[in-house]
Amino acid sequence: MTARLCLVELRKLVDTVTGVVLIGVGALLAGVFGGGALIVREGVSFSEVAQLAGVPGGTLVTVMAILLVTAERSHRTTLVTYVVTPRRERVAIAKAVAAAALALLLVVFAVVAAAVIVPVGALVTGVEASWTVEGAELTSWAAGTVVGALSGWALGLAIGNAPTAIVLVLVWPMAAGLLANVPALVPVLPWLDSAAVSGFADGIDPGDLGRFLTGLAAWVAVPAAVGLLRNMRADVR
Repeated sequence: MTARLCLVELRKLVDTVTGVVLIGVGALLAGVFGGGALIVREGVSFSEVAQLAGVPGGTLVTVMAILLVTAERSHRTTLVTYVVTPRRERVAIAKAVAAAALALLLVVFAVVAAAVIVPVGALVTGVEASWTVEGAELTSWAAGTVVGALSGWALGLAIGNAPTAIVLVLVWPMAAGLLANVPALVPVLPWLDSAAVSGFADGIDPGDLGRFLTGLAAWVAVPAAVGLLRNMRADVR
């Protein structure tokens, strides 16, 4: 039953026009970003092409995770969902699993796209293709993509409003850059970075692990706890 519920939530990601459009845009931008890397830079490795191909998709996956949580309220289908599955926490967890699964599918797609882009780019540019694979970099990037998707799920659950959650996700990197100009906040900001997992590519040290855990708490654990509590007590309309 739980597996079926997760599959249902995963299917909801492509049941709407918005979902299909976002997936199509992500696929198109994967080719643009990955192919552009080979044209602009020389000696780009396979791992770098895969990561660059997945950059736009990573943002779109986070947005889709937010929409997965909030769309039912705006479409007024929440009541139907809870009639079929009265245990609300199971629905919320299934949405989290679907968001994480979508992020992993993005990683697979980016690697496949890189496998196509690298040889084609070598033919176009005349530069020998580099098939170097950095396992640690790809793994940390994949983990960061999953965390990003879960942060979208948690923020959508906590805020309950798609535009507000999406704006927060998109604006925060720019806001963090501006706040970095405030000397008192410089030591604090790295501990609020949801993408701190990227530091694992160079090996895990206590500082990287601590920053990752606090970022995970700030962007996933705390919003998820608030959202689950809010979801359990909210009236269904």
